[in-house]
Amino acid sequence: MATSFTDVQKIVVTLSEPDVIVEPGTVTQLTVTIVNRQEAPDRLSIEIEGIDVEWYAIPVPAVNLAAGAEAVLKIPFRVARSSSNRAGTYPFLVRVQAMETGEVGVAQASLTVKTYNALQAELNPKRVVSTFFHPLNDVEVTIANDGNVEETLDLFASDPDDGCAYEYDTDRITIKPGQTTTVLLAVRPRATALMGGTRIYGFTASARSTDDSYVSANAHGQVEKHALISPLLGIFLLLLGISGASYVAFQPKPPEPIVINKFRAVPTSVQQGRNTTLTWEVNGLSSGARHLILSHHVGENGAEITDGELPTDAGKQDVIPDLPFTVYTLTARGTKGQKQKVDKVTVNVTKAPAPLKPVIRTFDVNPRKIHVGDSVNIAWTALNATQFYLDPGNKQFSRFVESTVESPIQDTEYKIRAFNEKGDVATKTMSVKVVPVNVCIAEIGGLGVKSTPYVGIPIKLRWSTRYARGVRIDSTDPNINIGEVSPGDGGAEVTFSNTNPVTFTITATDSANKTVSRSVIITPKIKPAPPVPPPTTTPGVTPEGTSPGGTVPPTNGGAAPDAKVGG
Repeated sequence: MATSFTDVQKIVVTLSEPDVIVEPGTVTQLTVTIVNRQEAPDRLSIEIEGIDVEWYAIPVPAVNLAAGAEAVLKIPFRVARSSSNRAGTYPFLVRVQAMETGEVGVAQASLTVKTYNALQAELNPKRVVSTFFHPLNDVEVTIANDGNVEETLDLFASDPDDGCAYEYDTDRITIKPGQTTTVLLAVRPRATALMGGTRIYGFTASARSTDDSYVSANAHGQVEKHALISPLLGIFLLLLGISGASYVAFQPKPPEPIVINKFRAVPTSVQQGRNTTLTWEVNGLSSGARHLILSHHVGENGAEITDGELPTDAGKQDVIPDLPFTVYTLTARGTKGQKQKVDKVTVNVTKAPAPLKPVIRTFDVNPRKIHVGDSVNIAWTALNATQFYLDPGNKQFSRFVESTVESPIQDTEYKIRAFNEKGDVATKTMSVKVVPVNVCIAEIGGLGVKSTPYVGIPIKLRWSTRYARGVRIDSTDPNINIGEVSPGDGGAEVTFSNTNPVTFTITATDSANKTVSRSVIITPKIKPAPPVPPPTTTPGVTPEGTSPGGTVPPTNGGAAPDAKVGG
């Protein structure tokens, strides 16, 4: 529990957490405990300084407290899910002031606003027209960062038919929270047509974060491609051509040769288990007698495996090649008199690296000891994990969730399990002790001094407590008054005025006002006088009052000089 006060403060402010962590759009509570250590009742006002007033709500701005009394307030913190509320850590003060005496109590903490990502993309215009003489069009791609962290984005564009080429003014941009950026995208069909109908290509413009591939935004548009000659005009020209050709000859023409214009794989080098895209385009196959066959073999001497016939003369298909490389073969066969054509493409395959094993960095259950009916906050952080399971209960959480609240009714051992994509697991356990409401959960770790106490010399009295809301130390010596102290570990200087034994009693109070006490008896002593140093002599010089042999003659009945006689 976070505290901020000294022994002379009259208003004591205690916070449940030194760091309040809030997910934008959710609510987190901070417990503030106020103790009036003044000798008279007073009205205490509560305020928070250092952060936006819209981020918190004080339920009661002022409370009346009797002398020695305490009050507990729960202050909710809620940060709106807006790009103006930047992710980061914001220090703040909880200030409590007595309206009658002006006494002030202060506690310091910090508010951590977690990050969230939100991207939007739009195209203007969403549909462009590409003609034979004007194939190139510029499209404005507007990208808005509605999250609360700066994003660095890579820009992409593609269409399922791979019928168009795309080029951005810049392939990477950086957008601050709440900022909108517009980038020009040049779009043009890969091929123009002299004659034919209108063809529409649907394309997607994407922006993807360089840090997290799950953070992206897409916008969809269309390219309308027009041929130089429309179908009606083409029919007219065709009929005109047929009429003119009928005067020339009616001899049959040889079949059109088969041409494989394109057969390629993108990419040509992949990791094991990843796919590559085969793209083909073949001319000269008639609809009546056409065979377009795809086959492959693995490695240098692998057997040829037929994958089947391709349904269209131009298209694309995703395939998964095998180690160490796979050779894909495209065979085009037409009518009698047409020579078949064969084309090949090789895709190299490398072994995929093993996924990193999960590592649980932190796992904390707070508090570790509670009454029946109270709750505990369970929090964890991990690396290389895709999902978590919390036992007991086998509760599943995604990799974006790092905390939960539980209400155990008996002693419970919680275990967190973190899994990666491969199924590797890392575990950590923490225990919670649950006691009845009539049992005090406060614990006293120790009370005493670390060295011999002497009369008149200040010495540090030290103590240690756990799970206590209030701690008090009393003594049987009226000259030693410690009183109320902060929970946890502490110490105070005491001075004994005589050698009489002094009994110190420490009393710890928990959240249910149950108490536990421990006493220790300390008997101070008189500090002994320091020893008398022996006399020093100079060689060749006989000190006054010594014999020629250098021995000091005994005095006071044989006692050494300056020694006390008779005790």
